[in-house]
Amino acid sequence: MLVLVLPCVALVLGAVGAAATSSPTPPLDAAAILQRSESRWKGLSSYQVPVTISGSVRVAFVSVPFKMTGTQYYQAPDEQALHFDNPPSYARGLGNTLSTLGTPQTWLRDYAIAQPVSQPHGRHTAYLLTGTPKRESRIKTMTMWISATTFGIESIIFSYTNGASLTVAFQRHPGVTQFHLPRSATVVAKFPSYSGNAQIVYGDYRLNQPIPATVFAAH
Repeated sequence: MLVLVLPCVALVLGAVGAAATSSPTPPLDAAAILQRSESRWKGLSSYQVPVTISGSVRVAFVSVPFKMTGTQYYQAPDEQALHFDNPPSYARGLGNTLSTLGTPQTWLRDYAIAQPVSQPHGRHTAYLLTGTPKRESRIKTMTMWISATTFGIESIIFSYTNGASLTVAFQRHPGVTQFHLPRSATVVAKFPSYSGNAQIVYGDYRLNQPIPATVFAAH
């Protein structure tokens, strides 16, 4: 019995030793994470979707509710625009800010992003990425959380050089589209001239349909 057992023990110890000496899997860098996030849109050349944004904007000492509608557009690889239907003047600042968030493709181009860290985020584990603009910009830093499981973008915070901030958190529902596009989002804006919060609801997406170039030239 001893002769039979010893080879088994040797095999187990050998396996443990091999596992202990094997090199760990290297952590993902920002480029790899954003490329995986971008790959979720493989096969998506464009989309347009109606949006409804409702909330309140505080200007000076007055808080005013608002509701506006519009259309959001995307054209691969990195064109995007958000057009509103007659937005109230006091909400235009928020709308204009939302139309310039960028995409995974533009973030790699426009920001130097530090080595990500993994941390809890809501009920999930997410990668925390922090980027600083490569060129002169009103933005001081961009911080985002990307799901470590799905690589979907969960939330973004833009911090500006004047102390302002914009936070956007996305909500996705499985099965809405094969590209896991957001169904809704919450926004909190704090700027010197105004502050506000809003809920964005996305309607039915039209996928891979031609979009006139003038849609993007206007922004």
